[in-house]
Amino acid sequence: MPGRSTTPMRRSAVPWLYGIAVLLTVISPLVFLGVWVADGTLEGVGTALLAAVADLVAAALAAIVATVLAAQRGVRRVRTVVLGHPDGRSGRLSEHRAARWALARDRFAALQRDYAAFESDPRAVAARPALVDVSVPATEAFVEALADAQVLATPTEPGDPRREEFVAAVDRAVAAWDEARRHADALAAERAPVPPRPLETRAPGPAAPADEYAAVADAVKQAAARGMRDLKSRLRA
Repeated sequence: MPGRSTTPMRRSAVPWLYGIAVLLTVISPLVFLGVWVADGTLEGVGTALLAAVADLVAAALAAIVATVLAAQRGVRRVRTVVLGHPDGRSGRLSEHRAARWALARDRFAALQRDYAAFESDPRAVAARPALVDVSVPATEAFVEALADAQVLATPTEPGDPRREEFVAAVDRAVAAWDEARRHADALAAERAPVPPRPLETRAPGPAAPADEYAAVADAVKQAAARGMRDLKSRLRA
C-alpha cells in the first residue's frame, strides 16, 4: 500500500519476559525450600518466605512489563493497518512531508541544471535574450524565486517550518521559470525579422505598333512648337 511504512518492526522482548515470569513463578517454591534448608532453623522460615515473595514480585513485574510492551506493539500494528503508519496520523503526515521535501529537492536540482545549461549555451541565449535580462519582469520574478529557494536549500532534511517553506519556494521557482520561458519565446517571436515579399512580375503586354509610336512623337513635337510660339509672342508684347 502506498505511503505505508516498510521498515520491519524489531523483534519483541515480550515472549522472553513472559518466559521469565513463568520461570520465576515455578521456582518460587524451590527458592523457599532452598533458603529454609540452607538456614537450617525454624527462624529461617521468615527469610525463606521473604525470598519466595521477592521471587514472585519479580515474576509479576516481568509479566506487567511484557503486557505493556505487547499492548504497545498491538497498538502500533493497528495503526499500521488502519492509518498506514506505526505512529498513526502524525507519523503518516511526517512521512508525507519528508517525501514532498525529497521531491522538491530533486525538482530544484533539475531547475538549476536547466538554467545553468541555458546560460552556458550562447545560441540559446541569442535565441531568447529576455531570459538573461532582469529588466524583463518575468525574468526578474524568476531570479528572485530562484534565490529564495537557494537560501532555503539544505543538504539534509530540515524540520518544520523550513521544510515546508523550501517546498513552497521550489514550486514558485519552477512556475516562474516556465512563465519566464513563455514570455521570452513571445518576445523572440515578435522581434523575429519578417522575410521580404517576392517582387511581382507582370507579363509584358503586346508591343505597340510603329505607327502608333510615330503619332505620339508627332503630337509631342507639335505641342512643344506651340509652346515656343506662345512664349515668343509674350516676350514681344
